[in-house]
Amino acid sequence: MSEGTAAREENKCSLAAELLGCCGELRLRATGTSMLPALWPSDLITIRAEEFDRVAPGDIILYARGNRFFIHRVVKAPVDNGCRTLITRGDALAENDPPVCDHEFLGKAARVHRLGRPVSVRQSRSIWRQVFAAILSRSDFVRRLLLHLHATRTRAMNFHSRVPVGFTQERLPMTTCDGLHR
Repeated sequence: MSEGTAAREENKCSLAAELLGCCGELRLRATGTSMLPALWPSDLITIRAEEFDRVAPGDIILYARGNRFFIHRVVKAPVDNGCRTLITRGDALAENDPPVCDHEFLGKAARVHRLGRPVSVRQSRSIWRQVFAAILSRSDFVRRLLLHLHATRTRAMNFHSRVPVGFTQERLPMTTCDGLHR
């Protein structure tokens, strides 16, 4: 990673932490595929500040490590020598991530919007979602096919939702620090 890119990523992580501390809420757009089928690329995820000790297995969390964001599901929350950590894993991944410490934790997913519509942020995954995630983690062909279909659907939805000049389109409200203190 170049020096400029590393500095930008560090600034993003710092800004996200500051916004969550100030405003209590942050919205991010998903870009990766590690959380398929729960989260898809271009999903809008609302992250809320949360106490580290209140996070439980099944929750989807945002954490920063090495100047990168990760949005993964908590699979365990062990306590070792009085120190609590979170063990996370992307739904479409086979391996757990290294333990997440409280200083890396930024917040918990509260809402998800896909193609402008709210979708459930479930704490537990049904057996069918688990099977689907296992197939996606093991089959590049199936994952690429579904991502292609999703991208095609997203482009079609964006094309059909364009608003003529002079009209307004309802958008998801963005939280500002000022808006929370009123």
